[in-house]
Amino acid sequence: MKANTSVILLIFGFFLSACITDKQSQRGLTYHIDIRGDVSGQLAPVYDVNLHISPSHDLNQKNWRLYFNSYKNPQIDSKEACKLSVVHVNGDLNYITPTADFYMKDDRLVIPIRQARLQNISDFPTGFYLVYNNQPNQYYPFTNENPQYEHLTLPENMLAEEIYERNQRLIPKSPLNLESQLLPSPKAVKSNSQSYTLTNASLIVADNPFTGQAAYLTDELKKYTQLNIRTVNDPTQGGIKLKYWNLEEEAYQLRIGSGGIEISAGTASGMFYGIQTLKRLILDHYSDGKCILPGLEVDDRPRFHHRSLMLDVARNFVPKDKLLQVLDRMAAYKINILHFHFNDDEGWRVAIPGLPELTSFGGYRGHNPELDGYLPPSHGSGPDSASIRGSGFYSRKDFIDILAYAKDRFITVIPELETPGHARAAIKSMEHRYHTYAHSDINKATEYLLSDLQDSSEYRTVQGWNDDAINPAIESTYRFIEKVITELALMYQDAGSELKMVHMGGDEVPAGVWEQSTAVQRLLREKPSFKTADDLWEYFYSRVGGILAKKDIRMHGWEEIGMKRVDVNGRKKMEIVPQLRSNGYLLDVWNNVYGTGAEDLAYRLANQGFDVVLSNVTHLYLDLASTRSFYEPGMYWGGYVNPEKIFSVIPENYYRTFLRDDLDRPIDTATLRDKVRLTPEGQQHIQGLQCALWSETLINGENFDYMLFPKLIAFAERAWAPQPAWATASNETFDAQYADAWGRFNSVLWNQDLPRFDRYWKNIQYRIPTPGVKIVDGRVLVNTESEALTVRYTVNGGTPSITDAEVQGPLKEKGLYRLKVFHRKTGRSSRMMVVNNR
Repeated sequence: MKANTSVILLIFGFFLSACITDKQSQRGLTYHIDIRGDVSGQLAPVYDVNLHISPSHDLNQKNWRLYFNSYKNPQIDSKEACKLSVVHVNGDLNYITPTADFYMKDDRLVIPIRQARLQNISDFPTGFYLVYNNQPNQYYPFTNENPQYEHLTLPENMLAEEIYERNQRLIPKSPLNLESQLLPSPKAVKSNSQSYTLTNASLIVADNPFTGQAAYLTDELKKYTQLNIRTVNDPTQGGIKLKYWNLEEEAYQLRIGSGGIEISAGTASGMFYGIQTLKRLILDHYSDGKCILPGLEVDDRPRFHHRSLMLDVARNFVPKDKLLQVLDRMAAYKINILHFHFNDDEGWRVAIPGLPELTSFGGYRGHNPELDGYLPPSHGSGPDSASIRGSGFYSRKDFIDILAYAKDRFITVIPELETPGHARAAIKSMEHRYHTYAHSDINKATEYLLSDLQDSSEYRTVQGWNDDAINPAIESTYRFIEKVITELALMYQDAGSELKMVHMGGDEVPAGVWEQSTAVQRLLREKPSFKTADDLWEYFYSRVGGILAKKDIRMHGWEEIGMKRVDVNGRKKMEIVPQLRSNGYLLDVWNNVYGTGAEDLAYRLANQGFDVVLSNVTHLYLDLASTRSFYEPGMYWGGYVNPEKIFSVIPENYYRTFLRDDLDRPIDTATLRDKVRLTPEGQQHIQGLQCALWSETLINGENFDYMLFPKLIAFAERAWAPQPAWATASNETFDAQYADAWGRFNSVLWNQDLPRFDRYWKNIQYRIPTPGVKIVDGRVLVNTESEALTVRYTVNGGTPSITDAEVQGPLKEKGLYRLKVFHRKTGRSSRMMVVNNR
């Protein structure tokens, strides 16, 4: 929704009933939100928060605050005489409070809020709860009873038509051959017109290097089939042979013929990936205790050796069992790195021996008027510190278990220790430690302090925080970092692994940090070569680099650790520091947002000799909404990301499929012509690809899955599969070659891969795309992304179900159509699409 739209009135069905901490008062606090367009087109969108108050709450006493989370800078609409004001607390926490003129006539209070952007449902405030000033520790939260999307009636004709046109390119192909049915696509595969029947009588024979992989395969077959296949130490036996052959790291060969199955590899990781391919075939062809496998010859190795999923468990916590499930799916799709974002402003999630405050304080969020028990509510986590969304952490044993589980699946876990910004959870935890010991043991109180308590610097991060940057001028900062890294390394050691790389953050530190710190001013006086606080950036990372170097650990970080803030004509901006390449940093480059001047930043860094992992927000951030639909959850600040956009990435020339901006408008590609191209030398510094799942909007398990799948499968294809022919096709043939490749991938996705999820991992709630709809001469034309999907609908009725009418051809009835896509095999459905055939 844009501010210049005509007046639109929606009823957004957030109906939430309230409960209170002492559980003695009756229920009765509910709210919903009405959305209104702006008539003038000059102001930001406005919406009404409609509070329904039970008789037990008298708001006319004017002694209350209504807390909520929103990072959109919400304000009370000045056109409305509501006698209320909004106060920003910190981060995304705000509260609404009555003025002296406030008066409420009945049990309904309408609060008109205006904010900068209102693009989709994730922009709405969350986590409402009421607190009375004379009872600051008592709270009355609103609990979400599932948004009732059927109450929304905003037609999406334009978007639905665009989806229809895109789907038209996915003309059903002839049945795919066996060579096309493996994802991620192997380097080479061909059918040999043979087959092999796998039964309980089959045996697994492994050469000595692969006994562990043989045990893994045996366990997996028991888990997913009724096949009880034994491993024997007799090379004369037939069945499944795991053989050593001098192949490169992660490479394998798979041969299936009438005489049996043979997987060859030169490394344990190569054998593991060969087993993943075989397991995929077994799961697809297993039925009633028997498995007839097609004859295939596969020669495979990865395109990139760095294939990473960045997973944020700090903003909203991910329980251990869910994390292990993610590791299993990563392994199945040959993704070999978990970039583990375990701490940020809103939480610290790994227990560190000797620093219990990091999790006893920093691992919890909740209403906390004294600010001394835990962190404040964020991202809708609510006031209850027992909430599993905002609170939770992995014990030392949990983390060792996670590391061992990942190691068994040849996944390297790279922990991210966010510094110096995005570090509020750590900073406040160490301040809590300081206050605990300040009167009994001042040395213990200050031993790991991360902040200068006399710092009066003023700044505000993109996420709204004003106190989240670690101070680089105090020695306790470096004691803390060394302590955490030492303890992490011991956990890796106990998991039978080795900590070889640590991600040290570095992103989004705003201008203004440290400028009023007495410790920083003292350091600047001691070191005349430093002119401003910004010069301490390199000082900080040189100190951190020294800590890592003496432990033989490589530093990983966001792009900013290869840059510094400089003054250009009175404005602060980040510029590359070429000399830093000698430090051997590995940079995740995320910023290629259109119109910022950073579209070519990854290539500029690589061309100057920095090792780079492409982490492009525009194509690889999984938490971005799949479409610009008002009802589609997710962020959108870097654009919209669906599986096709991920599939379309060309690492060596990502401009070629850089087609839409952050508002989903077509880009004038001529504006990219002068951007830096990747040189042959620069190409050698592209180490791999990374997709990222940030968790600000991932408020429940279903939403987590919805964002992760099937996007992660498209990412695996681009990170593992060889460079596709369409990527280097001429301009004349590019569109046709690309459309054919995407159509084939999409067909395998919906006919093979996602039905496998429903057979074996039914609890993974993956996203199904909405239908395409086009109205021509009063006829409603409908299509889907795949022949495996169908559409059911109602006209002027309720939400379509599996029992409603199926679209069989053009629809002619006038009225408001509600449509949902259903998978033919599984019955799973998409969110609803609404179009109006007037």
